[in-house]
Amino acid sequence: MTPQKPAGSAAPRRGGRPTREQASRLDEAVREAALELFLEHGYEGTSMNAIAAAAGTTKPSLYARFPAKEDVFRSVLGWAVQRADWPVPEPEDPDLDDLHGALVAIAQAALTRALDPRMIKLEQIAIAHASRYPELARRTYGTGFWPRRKLVADLLRRHAATGAIQADDPEILAEHFLGMATGAPSRLASFGILRTADDQERHTAMAVEIFLRSLRPDAPSDAP
Repeated sequence: MTPQKPAGSAAPRRGGRPTREQASRLDEAVREAALELFLEHGYEGTSMNAIAAAAGTTKPSLYARFPAKEDVFRSVLGWAVQRADWPVPEPEDPDLDDLHGALVAIAQAALTRALDPRMIKLEQIAIAHASRYPELARRTYGTGFWPRRKLVADLLRRHAATGAIQADDPEILAEHFLGMATGAPSRLASFGILRTADDQERHTAMAVEIFLRSLRPDAPSDAP
């Protein structure tokens, strides 16, 4: 009985260079397979042989696309953290007319992504190899951060325009909000420290409340 190839593997050609579509499918299959292997066995415990086998390709074909395991690792982490469907699908943007509700929804979406066991494991791998691949560690640590910062900044501009809040520098304020609401839980999770759902909900609610207080037009300012 002929074994079936994995769904993501590229169909072979009879000699010659693969087409662009076949090369793209092979890259996708390699990343999918390598991601699962890295998460399960770590970087050191994953071999190029295992990646090739899991991707349904040959070792020569794999090396033709990725000369070393380091290249696979770089490609996989960069690809994984930019996906909107991994480890969980990103939700639709919240109702931006509801400032409080939108902030809560954005924080919860960020936490759902950051505290997913697969994302925690990915961040742990990135941290473990931070000295070797510093750019990957920075990119992984900020997973979902920069697009969400823009969303929060746009939200603040929207409500500042009505006079409901004071937000002189929305980009910096957005960064502070995300750091307060999701930075600490994510960092704790990378060390295996997870809050209960109820405890995390209280922390999120408090972060939103403190942040909103600072945006009130009549809030005290330290500016001269």
